[in-house]
Amino acid sequence: MKSGYFTFILHAHLPYVKHREANRLEERWVFEAMTETYIPLLWVLERQPEGFTWSISFSPPVMEMLSDPVLQRRYLEYLDSTENLIKKEKLRTLDQDEAKAIQFYSERYKNIRDTFFKWNQNLLNGFKHYHSAGAVECFTTAATHTFLPYVQTHEALHAQIDMGIATFKHHFGERPKGFWLPECAYTPGIDQLLHQKGILYTFVDEQTLLNSSPKSARGIGSPVYSPHGVALFPRNREISGKVWSSVNGYPGDVDYREFYRDIAYNRELDYILPHIHPEGIRIDTGLKYHRITGPVEDKQIYVREWAEGKIRQHAEHFTETIETRLREKEDECFPPHLITAPFDAELFGHWWFEGTDWISAFQQASAGRVEWITPSEFITRHYRDLETVHASFSTWGRNEYGEVWLNEKNAWMYRHLHKCEREIISAVAQHSPLTPVTKRYVQQLIREWMLAASSDWAFIIDNETSAQYANERFKTHIERFHTIKELLQQTPNTTASIEAFEKDFPFLKSIDTSYFETPHDLYIQQHYNQKPEQEKRKILMLSWEFPPMVVGGLARHVFDLAKTLVKQGHEVHVVTCHIDGYPDYEINQGIYVYRVRSNQPQTEEFFHWTGSLNLAIADQGRELSKKNDFDCIHAHDWLVSVAAKGLKQELNIPLIATIHATEHGRNNGIHNALQYEINQKEWELCYEASQVIVCSPYMKKEVASVFRLPEEKIHILPNGVDPELIQTEEVLDGFRFKEHHEILVFSVGRVVKEKGFQTIIEAAHLVKQRMGNIKFMISGKGPMLDEYRDRIHREGLEGYVTFTGFVSDDDRNRILSECDIALFPSLYEPFGIVALEGMVAGKATVVSDTGGLRDIIRHEETGLKIYPGNPESLAWAVLTLAQDEPLRRTLAINGKREAETVFNWKEIAQQTSVLYEQCLEKSGIRGCV
Repeated sequence: MKSGYFTFILHAHLPYVKHREANRLEERWVFEAMTETYIPLLWVLERQPEGFTWSISFSPPVMEMLSDPVLQRRYLEYLDSTENLIKKEKLRTLDQDEAKAIQFYSERYKNIRDTFFKWNQNLLNGFKHYHSAGAVECFTTAATHTFLPYVQTHEALHAQIDMGIATFKHHFGERPKGFWLPECAYTPGIDQLLHQKGILYTFVDEQTLLNSSPKSARGIGSPVYSPHGVALFPRNREISGKVWSSVNGYPGDVDYREFYRDIAYNRELDYILPHIHPEGIRIDTGLKYHRITGPVEDKQIYVREWAEGKIRQHAEHFTETIETRLREKEDECFPPHLITAPFDAELFGHWWFEGTDWISAFQQASAGRVEWITPSEFITRHYRDLETVHASFSTWGRNEYGEVWLNEKNAWMYRHLHKCEREIISAVAQHSPLTPVTKRYVQQLIREWMLAASSDWAFIIDNETSAQYANERFKTHIERFHTIKELLQQTPNTTASIEAFEKDFPFLKSIDTSYFETPHDLYIQQHYNQKPEQEKRKILMLSWEFPPMVVGGLARHVFDLAKTLVKQGHEVHVVTCHIDGYPDYEINQGIYVYRVRSNQPQTEEFFHWTGSLNLAIADQGRELSKKNDFDCIHAHDWLVSVAAKGLKQELNIPLIATIHATEHGRNNGIHNALQYEINQKEWELCYEASQVIVCSPYMKKEVASVFRLPEEKIHILPNGVDPELIQTEEVLDGFRFKEHHEILVFSVGRVVKEKGFQTIIEAAHLVKQRMGNIKFMISGKGPMLDEYRDRIHREGLEGYVTFTGFVSDDDRNRILSECDIALFPSLYEPFGIVALEGMVAGKATVVSDTGGLRDIIRHEETGLKIYPGNPESLAWAVLTLAQDEPLRRTLAINGKREAETVFNWKEIAQQTSVLYEQCLEKSGIRGCV
């Protein structure tokens, strides 16, 4: 009968070595690990017998690189080069043994390519699949694998751990149960942070338990609890050493493949040149024909059959070793004896070429003889039986302490790292609350510090391998850190300045800056920076649109305004329309949201349906007023006018109305009974309001004229744009929405007549005659969509004009990344927030000289203006920009700067607050004209 357990742990980590420029030598570390370790580990899982399970930790740099489309494309180029070399090798005059070796590689690389494509070029997909199936348990480590005991501040330590966990959740869809301490470096107190993050277990060196207080009764035969309840699994150094030691372990056997004999170093330069570094530097190709042979210079040819025999022999020997140890400890129970064997993943396949095959052979040999178990399963079975100890500082490095990562060779690094930590904390405090642009600067400071803090650089410098690169990378990130810090002090901050830094090392797109907020900073914000109590207002906001109910730009406007008002200390309650699948009540980013059902949900008459909706909104407002003393009502557009009017009179508080568009403007006049009724509702809302907000000088003039309002009652507050919602990035992984030679012109909006998309169709004929490589793409849905698509087909414009229909935010951002020109040819547009989005995306923007659009763009400074409904004017603007790349770039830079400074939600919300105060100061409640 089996007694005891065996747990097999791998730790997959490489430093983040992706660079913007291709052919960096260090990127091959990733490609070699994919080829020799990660893909063969997927083969292990594919052929794994039922009932076996083991664990693997993926560091965030590895996860980010394996999922990076640019590195995936470069890896295919790496495979192409190697496979082409294999073909050349087959044509050379080889003896029989070399011919067998090259045939082995030929078959192996075919399987490597097939596996890469099986998992859609992202190997994490494969591990996630087997993780979900229970064949392997995946977990993670610190964000950049920093040596945690040498992190100075609590905030930085918290960030390294939590961002590692967040990255794992992003890629695997769930939080990890375990956490690999980089270098198995445990220090008292680290367990408290892990426990707070929901971590159940981690791994330490055996000396951690052997030197604990009190000493564990089981020695290293069982995990123990740390003072904060995290299970510490100790490495069994003797058992593990039989595998990892290149001197006494299996990898050093004479029949295994020799790591240091690659054909790159003994082929003629002209022959091997296409398969090594473009500058002629000889680097490993992965084709190695020799075996270790022994401590001799003359290495013998690699014989695969001999190696396979040794694999089986060593698998059996290791099984017997495990069995013997467990038999010696069979009297141990509660819990049974556990052998913990953790390794660097890259040992298997990369350093020890046969290592992954050995894992499979070991599984076969140990079937029915050794029970494999994961750490989480062991805890589930035996959580009641574990002791609690106090463990001291230890690692799995040289002499069990931290001398590898802190010695006379690398001690100089830590003064820089610790200064960076303190300056990030200072920057967060100094610039809080962070604007969207400032936040990107702080995020990049954190990113640079994290990349500099990788334990790999100190390790490499100590080991004196690739030390030049380690020095270069560390100093690069420190220098970039201080450059960004200086830019952060400049006013105003612009996205153009920070984008180049972000693109150089695109590690962790989402970084939470709140980790670096200290308790003192939070206290100061709460007690000193907070507005006086009398300025904090309770606002009842009414809008029929609110995310996820998005018909036009109204929903986005209300959400962004309410969210920013909340950040500025106000309390905002939004009453809106019910949406199936969404709660009737929720708190969304601090906004209290109430979704009400119309009493006539099935009516086909929209106007009558809105009347019923207003009754429900009014009822909800009355109920809320019983528990809340609202200071004012803010109503958006005519669809809530009846409820707004009634609540204003009942609650006797000011009403502020925002008019986003008018029925008169949409239809160029009032032409039928329905339009008249809507126009009347708009007039009533403006009449009842103490103040009316419009988004542009054009709208102020229109509202004053149509509703006969005095100009002093109308305030212009532009719409804003949130740069974080328009996330564009440099396209490095190939275009999805255009060909490389094409000029892509992008437009987005509701597909209705007033958006002017028919002008694009008419202009496309003119553009096509001049330049055949210009492509128009329009995204959005609406009643005219099918009609426009039919027209494109009839007029032979397929391939030149495309209506995509609805696109997700991610796809919209991707199209904005790829496009060359953003175009908004509206016939009627009260404001035109989509034009701001084009500007924030850093694209040359073309708009109609109408409505609010004419006030957003300064012609030939921040964009181009065209005549509304004029295809010749539209064609001129597109052709001008298509043929003048410097002009496109200048307009894009100027437009982006303008959008991020003038149309900033923080400023708009502040002006809205001032308007609330002005209304409250007036003695009269009822509006007048």
